[in-house]
Amino acid sequence: MEKTYDATKAIKAQEDYCDKRGLPLFAPRNGWCNRCGHNIFEPYTYRREPMLTIGITVEEAGMHLITSCPHCNKSFCD
Repeated sequence: MEKTYDATKAIKAQEDYCDKRGLPLFAPRNGWCNRCGHNIFEPYTYRREPMLTIGITVEEAGMHLITSCPHCNKSFCD
């Protein structure tokens, strides 16, 4: 599976996914989590064993409903 990180395209992909399925848009429209301050659609690499890169790709945004931050796990549904 390809991994493309582009916040603008991912936001559009999530909006299209929700529109096509009649689902509410829970993800922040600007991509920024108001708890941890990270953009959910940008990759962040955490120095762990093994190294871990977290962020929502354009492909993932177009295939799944986003309900929480991948960085801090804050729910956007509350």
